[in-house]
Amino acid sequence: VHGPFEGLPLMSFDPKVQQLVSARLLQGLDFAEEIGATHMVVHSPWLTLGHHFVPTSPYYAIEDMLKRAHATLEAVLKRAEHIKCGLVIENIFDLHTEPWMLLVRSFDSDYVRASVDIGHAFCMQRSGGAPPDAFVREAGPYLSHVHLQDTDGLSDRHWAPGDGEINFYALFDALE
Repeated sequence: VHGPFEGLPLMSFDPKVQQLVSARLLQGLDFAEEIGATHMVVHSPWLTLGHHFVPTSPYYAIEDMLKRAHATLEAVLKRAEHIKCGLVIENIFDLHTEPWMLLVRSFDSDYVRASVDIGHAFCMQRSGGAPPDAFVREAGPYLSHVHLQDTDGLSDRHWAPGDGEINFYALFDALE
């Protein structure tokens, strides 16, 4: 299942917002349990904030950002483990693979893994980000879910593979 995401930041400074986001994600897990889902997609919180080097540099307090994400997801992860439903963190506005996988690995849990949305990666590649195959390679053994779609990179269009401009040769080579 896809977890709730609109207006629900994983790295809020405000503890009350963290609680609200956690509560909404817990509702998503209630639904996941009801239908027997094996994983729930959670959006990556990394945003470009106008420049792709700013939010992921040590000078921007990346450790504090990770702590806020952990505070938001603490109860959610416990519930996910209890119902045996993994959380897969999907790349959204991620220009680079490292911060996204830093977040995934920081949980050190079999119930937090990576989800690669091929179209999202391609759209961000148009803004100077890594190509979709780089996200697959970076995720490596943490890869649990692939949202396979094609696009022209102008919008998150969700076209059938072959209808857009994604290099599926490189993608399937990385998946292999």
